[in-house]
Amino acid sequence: MGNSIQLFKKHAPQLLDKIYKKASTTSDFDMDSALVQAGKNTNEIIVPVLDMDGLGDYDRNSGYVDGDVSLTNETKKFNYERGRKLKTDAIDDEETGGAILGNLSAEFLRNKVVPEVDAVRYATYAAIPGISKVEEGVTLETGEAAYKAIAKAWDDMTNDEVPEENRHLRITSTILGSIRDMDNYKSKELLNKFASIKTVPQSRFQTKIELLSGKDADGERKGGFKKVADQYVLTTDTTIDSNKKYYTKSGETYTEVISPAVENIATYYEKIEGSRDINFMIIHKPALLQYTKHNKMKIFTPEQDQDGDNYKWLYRLYGLNEYYNNKVAGIYLSHKK
Repeated sequence: MGNSIQLFKKHAPQLLDKIYKKASTTSDFDMDSALVQAGKNTNEIIVPVLDMDGLGDYDRNSGYVDGDVSLTNETKKFNYERGRKLKTDAIDDEETGGAILGNLSAEFLRNKVVPEVDAVRYATYAAIPGISKVEEGVTLETGEAAYKAIAKAWDDMTNDEVPEENRHLRITSTILGSIRDMDNYKSKELLNKFASIKTVPQSRFQTKIELLSGKDADGERKGGFKKVADQYVLTTDTTIDSNKKYYTKSGETYTEVISPAVENIATYYEKIEGSRDINFMIIHKPALLQYTKHNKMKIFTPEQDQDGDNYKWLYRLYGLNEYYNNKVAGIYLSHKK
């Protein structure tokens, strides 16, 4: 088994990268590491932002009007760090013919790491202020409705001067299937415009998620992530805000107040929206700052285990899921109510 361990350690980086790229629906958005500069602190990177003046009048006597080109830097802090230690008894591995040792790392990445990484990224990008969204109330119950929503999103992005190349469509399999079932020229033409199309399992396609600690003390031993439920909190308003919805509570039921009255405002609740299923996202890759600084898996043999007779895996992931402040038009979101 010693030779197998050494072989694993030698090829682990390539194995991790291969599995990640195949299983992830967000790997296409990873940025070129050549653009990344280390910040002053270890928990940040610096990314360049280029800006320039537009055209001015040309004078046949004096010629060109002076303009400026500026290269500024945005500092972004790494915002995603997770890890896990797993172990398996040496005898258990021997009795399964080495199956545990051979499969654990690959299965852990496919079934635990990649779904969470995708979920974190989609939830992060869905929460970016100022991104474009399908109008509230629009449902995608038919292929025609879904086609129209995506076509409008495409046109809206074009009108916002988002370059057409490098736009990627992420969508649920049900909605994509309904569009493909139309089987006509216009639907095929629209889908063919995208640089890539990938279906995303609904469990990792949410507007919000909660990361679980993986600690017994929190009752979250299994770790991973989960959907976030709607929450209601007493309002702190002292006057009625016409842009808000207020609710009253009876038992465990919350009911929207149709005609809020200021004299009752102290009894009103506001809803903090939880997770919503995402229908589709269109992402222009240059809008994102997606970078993994550290993605390592280490393995220790039973001979190195001072507390038992186990093989141990230590996995750590550290990275950035962010965006360029001046490119939010490059992200378009549709989600259920």
